[in-house]
Amino acid sequence: MAEGALVLTYHSISDAPGPTNIAPATFAMQMEMLGRCGFTSARLDEFLAWHQGKGTMARKVLITFDDAFADFAETAVPILASHGLSALMFVPTRKLGGVEDWYTAPPTNRPLMTREQLTALSAQGMEFGAHGRTHVPLPSVSGQARTDEIAGSGADLGAWLGTPPASFAAPYGAVDADVIREIGSHYAIAFGTRFAEARRTDDRHDISRIDMHYFRSPLAWRNFLEGGRLYFRARKLLRSVGTLVRG
Repeated sequence: MAEGALVLTYHSISDAPGPTNIAPATFAMQMEMLGRCGFTSARLDEFLAWHQGKGTMARKVLITFDDAFADFAETAVPILASHGLSALMFVPTRKLGGVEDWYTAPPTNRPLMTREQLTALSAQGMEFGAHGRTHVPLPSVSGQARTDEIAGSGADLGAWLGTPPASFAAPYGAVDADVIREIGSHYAIAFGTRFAEARRTDDRHDISRIDMHYFRSPLAWRNFLEGGRLYFRARKLLRSVGTLVRG
């Protein structure tokens, strides 16, 4: 693991179908396997120090979640806590207490956490970063509207938690050079959706992450944690080809 660091991405921990859902039993297996293989969770400041060349991420993973689904509080956090792990959740701040209404074909309407749950979990050691205010793709907005999404979501979290967040993740992973530049003016670090191990050479405001949908098999997950990379490289290739085909 000397060359890179592992940043894991989750969305919803539930038995619902779809690529952004991971079954609770699968999530529990993945967290248990971390411990079996000698890994623990990193805090954001540890990861940031590593990216700046000041520390190590050996046998550590940064566990991240996007979208603030209610099942994070209800299902994921108890599993994390049972294994002594923490996570960093990226929050679309003006959607809290509502539903996931940004997908309409078909509509999903998965419930989101409340502000009260967010503040309670922060007190328990979970970390939170900004994810825009309304989950719009940031390249589709400009000017004050984009600033409200990027800076405003951090301002919301700062008002609720007492400390402005240091991290951001763009909804859908949608960024361009202007968006990355504006994110960089407000946050110490930001995470994208490029499927790869994080590297110190990554743009600090577009860090790679590993979508855990691809590691639902205990065998594949354990092999990866023990240093096997054949399956991982094949998934990377398929992801990159899919991106090229989609445009």
